[in-house]
Amino acid sequence: MAISEKLKALEDVKGYLGAGVFSPNGELIEGTAEVSGITMEVIGSLLNDVLLEAQQMTEKAGFGTSNFIQIDSDAGIMIARSYNKDGKHYHTVMFLKPDGNIAMAKMKFKTVTEALAEEF
Repeated sequence: MAISEKLKALEDVKGYLGAGVFSPNGELIEGTAEVSGITMEVIGSLLNDVLLEAQQMTEKAGFGTSNFIQIDSDAGIMIARSYNKDGKHYHTVMFLKPDGNIAMAKMKFKTVTEALAEEF
């Protein structure tokens, strides 16, 4: 099953706006979203940078490596997860409307992120 097919599992989450998979350097591998007129390539790569900064911060603070962030704003919810196991490393991002079902999104998002490992 291709990356795009695996990402489709997220589409039934209430408030879903889009999702994508990025390299550890922030390059879009696959995904779609149009969030406030900004393309997935731009907003996803910026969120990817925030994920990397959060990982550096938690390591410096002695909390180990973080693998998940959530950003809430008036315009919506952004989440990102890092997968770095068995020589496979990529980041997955997802965007929701402000009233989106974040609990369901987190559950499905983790499952999809782990299932994507088969594609790498």
